[in-house]
Amino acid sequence: MSGTAVSATVVVVLLVSGLALEASARRRGVPATASQAVGAAMRSTPGRVAVLLAWAWLGVHFLAR
Repeated sequence: MSGTAVSATVVVVLLVSGLALEASARRRGVPATASQAVGAAMRSTPGRVAVLLAWAWLGVHFLAR
């Protein structure tokens, strides 16, 4: 298995896991949904920096090719 295939597999597993957690949060209401988590992070300056860095990391790794 090549490195690209392993990376793609990891990304797919993370995506499916995230979607499953989001669906679980919306159904049971126990953990926060993604929008609630980002909303809470955006209320403070360190949280805003973390969100900015996460978007920058995503942009560099997935969108800048």
